[in-house]
Amino acid sequence: MKTFITIVLLSFLSTVGFAQQYDSIKEYYVHGKLKAVGINKDSLKHGEWKFYYPNGNISAIEEYKDDVLDGLAIYYDTLNHIVAKEQWRRGMEQDSAWYYYPNGKLKRAGVYGFGAYKGVWHSYHENGKLKSVGSYINGMPSGDWKFYFASGGLEETCTYVNGVQEGPAVYYKESGCIEAKGNKSNDLPVGTWVYYNKRGKVKKTVEY
Repeated sequence: MKTFITIVLLSFLSTVGFAQQYDSIKEYYVHGKLKAVGINKDSLKHGEWKFYYPNGNISAIEEYKDDVLDGLAIYYDTLNHIVAKEQWRRGMEQDSAWYYYPNGKLKRAGVYGFGAYKGVWHSYHENGKLKSVGSYINGMPSGDWKFYFASGGLEETCTYVNGVQEGPAVYYKESGCIEAKGNKSNDLPVGTWVYYNKRGKVKKTVEY
């Protein structure tokens, strides 16, 4: 009987020792306006937290685990427009992310890997037309990239290596004609560059 009572008591003490405390938290600006509201687990942010601008509009909705970002985060400007949606894992951006103009149009979209740009990213002009498309490796632009005018026409093609332009590059006029072409090294023009007039005829060549 004594042995049984001892086991029950030890079990109870063990349960109490591992009990987790959840507290509802509200934070305020010095002028009294609500700044943030959420839950703390054992004094660490946990679950959904909401943050507010001094004007009372929401600035962010974030998911936490053990006081670090973990889950979907949504960010707003001061006028309540969504400006970003990001996925977080253990305090770093991970997986898909979307960024927006104040008019609600998509500005940029792609994927993060451990807090760095990864894979193909697309960016857009405010009118919704494609602005650029290209890939990232280890957070830096890599491979072939294309840039576009707001009208939709091709503006530039180039190649990135470790975040800088290397190799052939072609620039276009908004009319669609080639404006200039040549090679780049470390983001700078090198060798022979050819420039064209609006009729597509060679205007000049320049040696770099």
